[in-house]
Amino acid sequence: MREHMFARWGAALFALLPLSEILYIPVTSQTVYAVAISSLLCALFAAGAARIAPSWQRYRVLQWLLALAAVWPLVQSLSRMGIFLRQTVFHTRPLWSLLLLLAICTLLAASTGLNRCAMWALPVAWLAGAILVLSGVLTATELDLSYWQAPDASLLGQTLELMRTLLPASIVIGLSLPKGLAGAASRGIAAGGALAALISLRTVLLLGVHTAALLPYPNFSAAGLASIGDFARHGEVFFAVPLILCELGRCAALACVLLLPVTRTYGVPRLRRGEMHKAKTR
Repeated sequence: MREHMFARWGAALFALLPLSEILYIPVTSQTVYAVAISSLLCALFAAGAARIAPSWQRYRVLQWLLALAAVWPLVQSLSRMGIFLRQTVFHTRPLWSLLLLLAICTLLAASTGLNRCAMWALPVAWLAGAILVLSGVLTATELDLSYWQAPDASLLGQTLELMRTLLPASIVIGLSLPKGLAGAASRGIAAGGALAALISLRTVLLLGVHTAALLPYPNFSAAGLASIGDFARHGEVFFAVPLILCELGRCAALACVLLLPVTRTYGVPRLRRGEMHKAKTR
């Protein structure tokens, strides 16, 4: 039996996808435009994938193909999260231990099923959105509008690069949705993309293109300029935590898709009838 997912949960789940990109986006003069365009295009593709998802999931072979397609974006997410944590917070920890911890957290979340992952995505998306807006408000007085630049020829290349990272997960999760969530998928990606574009704009207006190019994680570094007295002097930490949760939510959803061919409901382990009877009698 397929799971039922509320539209607001589905929208929140897809909002995590562009929000997960914020930490890793290389900020240039064209980033704001590229993020907005790529998010809108990915929203259209995700909506199309969600429309054909019920017919796609009827065939076992297509389920296995979808599971294989989930491997690359899942590995990409785990690896970049591990590298980010290694370079910013856990300098002395070996990378393999961070990757192992992230993989365990992902599998534990995925074992509850895609429906519950989407349910938990709703508060995570709201938390990330609130933190990002607060970060922008606290640095509003330091923005320099002279850093703003019009679109140029490099816009196409950066748009394609962002789509290369955002589109696979959007299509894979879109093809795994229950019926009737095409609108939720498009709204979620569009909303998350709009917020990601605004954060990129804040970084450009705070640091300038040349300074941002020198930093491995410019949006993360720019958040360090936001502070609330002595209570929150390290704004980048408060900025990064909800985005890491967004990335873990994305990984959990992809892991649910990966487990779909061998599970009953999007990640919940399938038990045989004998095993189910034993579990009930315990």
